[in-house]
Amino acid sequence: MVGVVADGQRLHRTQTDFAETFAKLGEATEKGLRELKASELYRGNGPWRGVDGSQRAAIIGDLCAWLCDRKHDIALAAIDLERFRQAPLREDLDDWMTAALHIALQVQRSHQGLKKRKGSTFLVFDEHQRHADRLAELLFDPPHWTDSYYERTKHQERLDQVIDTAFYARSHHVGLVQLADLFAFLFRRYSELHDYGSPPAYDEEVERIDGWVTNISGRLLSQSHRWPKRARDDVSSWYSAAAPPSLVALG
Repeated sequence: MVGVVADGQRLHRTQTDFAETFAKLGEATEKGLRELKASELYRGNGPWRGVDGSQRAAIIGDLCAWLCDRKHDIALAAIDLERFRQAPLREDLDDWMTAALHIALQVQRSHQGLKKRKGSTFLVFDEHQRHADRLAELLFDPPHWTDSYYERTKHQERLDQVIDTAFYARSHHVGLVQLADLFAFLFRRYSELHDYGSPPAYDEEVERIDGWVTNISGRLLSQSHRWPKRARDDVSSWYSAAAPPSLVALG
């Protein structure tokens, strides 16, 4: 799961700019583009059928560069599902909820040191009705066992950097949600190739995936907020142990 962390003061400009970029992407397809779906773009399916692979690769590279040029950050959560099944973080949280909580905790930990940012972060997720109420409740009344992840102080409100509800949007309405989906796809494929022995689908795949991931990894929230090398609490230790090694190793 990936979240694009965008400064609210620049968000309108970002959305306008991405809309223009999205319109140009549609010109590469025969029937236009309603929504950017990473798997379709990558594999040449749906509206991308018939578009040359090198052209699609160039588009992915341009979208990675677009994020980096605008200096938006990325929050990354990744969980090995086999490890999760053997020992979940909490019995009452499924894998999706566990990843979503990790995104929130990273944002909390990274933002609490910033001045004049208290309680000003909105979390917007791709529409996921099955989890909507549960996640909203989790953010509204965070469990005490999450305190240690961001070293909550005695008089600090829980998750005080995050607006205490979760917002949802249909992905085709919000460009940054579609962009987050693309980056999640790239990180996942990177892990499949490096951690799970997945064979390359074409000759240049490893080189291309490595290049894209190296590029966007420069915008990841600090590893100390994501997967601390010397975790001192059970929650961050669990997230670090459950993540694919190749992703943990990213700077």
